Amino acid sequence: MQTQWEKSLNVLRNKISSNIFTNLFSKLKIASLNNNHATIIAPSDLDLKEIAPYKLLTEISWEEANGKHIDLDFRHSSIPREPSTYSNSSIKEFTPSVPLNSIYRFENFIPGDKAQLAFNAAFAVAENPDGNKYNPLFIYGASGLGKTHLLQAIGNYVLESDSTKRVRYLTAYDFQQQYIKSVRDQRITEMSAYYRNEVDVLLIDDIQNWSGKDETQNEFFHIFNALHQAGKQIVLTSDAPAIEVKSLSDRLVSRFSWGLTVDIQPPNLETREAILRKKAEEKHIDIDDEVILYLAENIESNVRFLESAVIKLTVQASIMHHDIDIHLARKVVADIVPTIRRRVSMDSIVNAVSRHFEVPEEKLLAPGRGTKEIAHARQVAMFLMKELTTLSLQSIGTRFGGKDHSTVVHAIKTIRKEMESTPSFERTIENLKAEIHD
Repeated sequence: MQTQWEKSLNVLRNKISSNIFTNLFSKLKIASLNNNHATIIAPSDLDLKEIAPYKLLTEISWEEANGKHIDLDFRHSSIPREPSTYSNSSIKEFTPSVPLNSIYRFENFIPGDKAQLAFNAAFAVAENPDGNKYNPLFIYGASGLGKTHLLQAIGNYVLESDSTKRVRYLTAYDFQQQYIKSVRDQRITEMSAYYRNEVDVLLIDDIQNWSGKDETQNEFFHIFNALHQAGKQIVLTSDAPAIEVKSLSDRLVSRFSWGLTVDIQPPNLETREAILRKKAEEKHIDIDDEVILYLAENIESNVRFLESAVIKLTVQASIMHHDIDIHLARKVVADIVPTIRRRVSMDSIVNAVSRHFEVPEEKLLAPGRGTKEIAHARQVAMFLMKELTTLSLQSIGTRFGGKDHSTVVHAIKTIRKEMESTPSFERTIENLKAEIHD
């Protein structure tokens, strides 16, 4: 990086007067280089307006010296940080204990049509992590579709491009626990100072878990403002758009809308096939097209189950000393699909619906119709039982106070119609499915 900058300066030296070169360019230093973008730092006493007329000439010099066009960004050194009010042990404490997973990379993410925008936005941020692209970037979608993959891919890419960047990845739950502990130990000032002064790129997963956590939200609001104002990149994920996250404060919803919001939807058949081929390639196994298509058609839930299918195929083939063929694929699908359904009990569905719609379980299961809100929540529960279990319509109706099968059929049709007409409600159902599976 430094060598490339010095080579370009040697070329530039021959294009401008020695006086201008000495007064302006001899004082500049390269701070970061990410593919086609470099940040050049000037001392605080140098007026950037004096450099601006030479920006294009400097970029041309870089291209002549290094054989590649690049966009140069000239800026002053960072404002001196406020004196630290925390020790090295505090820095270690607030640094997430779980590091980025190196397997999450852009190269092994298969976006397809349903996640292409999210992929492009994440990659753009990774290439320009100085908070001047999309800040914040907000990625939402149901569980198992690749949000965490993209979030950590950003972190891995940034660190590989510039190892001096301070990238912090953690879940919303991790942040909440840090906050609770800091309040308890009377060290909230240290926590706040850490995030303001020791983070360049902040990646937070699953912010829907802050629902109703008012104090945690309040602390993050102030940290967000400080980071954003300092030009630090923030990337967040959630299972729903910020405006649909229950009990998320209006001011956080407003802040999260400052940048770009993108969604990831369940992969279509062609994308599922591509994902399976990629997973097979990563594990160095051959799977023919017939088997790939069979798996893609029969495992639709999310990417995790597709990966599980490849792993099970590999293990089964090894144990049975058998080639990977359609017969083995049928056996694996027969294991996976019922397992998904077996993990979903009536009680788990009732519990999830009760919590989401804030309707007591006993009222969901009561014989009477109840209020409009209770009836709607009950219809959702019936729909999910039909989707996620092998129960008969009669069995489902019996669970809800002895309703007959026609009531269950009506509930299923009503929910399907609402999903088709209301995208936000469809996301609610998909998120409930993912929550129940998890």
